[in-house]
Amino acid sequence: MVYLVQQYFSQSAQQYPDKIAVSCEDISITYKDLELFSNAFAHRLKQAGIKPGELVPFFMKKSVNSAKSFLSILKADGAYVPIDSNSPAQRLDAILLACNARVLIVDNASEARFKELLPNSTVQLINVDTFDGGDTSPHEYANLSIDMAYVLFTSGSTGTPKGVMLPHKAIIDYIDECVEFFKITADDQVSNHVPLYFDISTFDIYTAFKTGATLHLVHEELNSVLPLMVKWLSERKITVFFCVPSVLTMLHKSRRLKPESFPLLKHVICAGEVLPPAVTAEWMKLYPHVQFTNMYGPTEITVTCCHHIIQTPPGADCTNIPIGKARPNMSFLVRAEDGSISQAPGAEGELLVRGTSVAYGYLGDEARTNQVFIQNPLHNFYHDPVYCTGDLVRLDHEGNVLYIGRMDTQIKFMGYRIELGEVEAIIGTTDGIEESVVVYNNSPDESQKVIAAMISLQPGYALDQVQAAIKKRLPAYMVPGIIKLATDEFPRTPNGKYDRKAILSLLCAPL
Repeated sequence: MVYLVQQYFSQSAQQYPDKIAVSCEDISITYKDLELFSNAFAHRLKQAGIKPGELVPFFMKKSVNSAKSFLSILKADGAYVPIDSNSPAQRLDAILLACNARVLIVDNASEARFKELLPNSTVQLINVDTFDGGDTSPHEYANLSIDMAYVLFTSGSTGTPKGVMLPHKAIIDYIDECVEFFKITADDQVSNHVPLYFDISTFDIYTAFKTGATLHLVHEELNSVLPLMVKWLSERKITVFFCVPSVLTMLHKSRRLKPESFPLLKHVICAGEVLPPAVTAEWMKLYPHVQFTNMYGPTEITVTCCHHIIQTPPGADCTNIPIGKARPNMSFLVRAEDGSISQAPGAEGELLVRGTSVAYGYLGDEARTNQVFIQNPLHNFYHDPVYCTGDLVRLDHEGNVLYIGRMDTQIKFMGYRIELGEVEAIIGTTDGIEESVVVYNNSPDESQKVIAAMISLQPGYALDQVQAAIKKRLPAYMVPGIIKLATDEFPRTPNGKYDRKAILSLLCAPL
């Protein structure tokens, strides 16, 4: 019986000791070697005084060392906290403080950077590179399935982000269902595109560890030159590729995709952003042997809570690919603007999610936790937390959820209530548009308020041509007042998502 996520790995190590468990760049490690190393390193962490449930951050580039670190933390009965190795001092210090961290795991490269960033820190550094081994005996765990496995802090370059607390039981509930749904086996080669502090990594890591598949970490340098990933996916013989939708757009724009590029690829899975129908259709036409799945879910509900297999390439009239139905052991409620709750077809409003995979809340932030993790409004018989996503959806007559947009991107402009997601979807499916992002400049100066769009064009199209087409497809009050061509790649966050703040500053700088 598996009740802690590290048990996935140990069981696979028993079954597939000589298989490559994790690979990054030109460094790989087998299941047996990683099992023995993490056993020994976990003993070292316990000697350092790590207690069950203690939060233990690791600070390094994504690498085999990262896998050694988080697996060892779990085996020491701790909960791991990935920290972006490019974090500025203020953010790094804020996360360490929020975690009440006594110990930080580093490697040779990151130890030097840490000491440069926080030279007066009293946190004990334990270097995974200089660890010389020790007792490799298996561990008897004190943790239970209800204890935390990790805390993921939301991305951002400065300030104090919120740390989402996830227990072992939430991850196991999710991973067991995903392995069954996608039929992942020991024969698969699973890619990990996103940073380890981004929740999609949970899918990549633990579907591989549960099944004995090989986990291929996309190193940071490759992520910064995304077109090279086409070659990497082919050379690594990747069979399961989970990414944010804008990565599909960028790879398609690179013109490097060929029908013969990915003969072994079985699954392309997207979540984290709206999946553009036109780009999806092009991928599906190139790779008819691949199953394309649209998934949805915030970090607060353990990666994703619903999925939709796309059976046929979306047509030219498609503006919204469904995000699917609730996965097993999860359910949805829709809260309308008047506060009423519904699960009936046609319901529209904020999506509320309940189930085992709902997070415990935000580390050290009871007020914010109580605001969005509420008691199930349908009863008060027992503790039944529901996460209020802040996402606006509509339930169709087949039970699918259609994503409309964020509540915080619903704007009031010129007296009209406008969904920026709807504007973006319509622009994105206009002939000639290859990529588009729509933002709103909510300036305190009324004369400066404007809807703005950054776009890139397909070959053979001109800006005035697509502007005319957009005006025909949108009501006048929804037509962006600023439409600019991207002069370079669209700004993106480290997770690969669009950096909408940066895009807004580029579009509205002249105002």
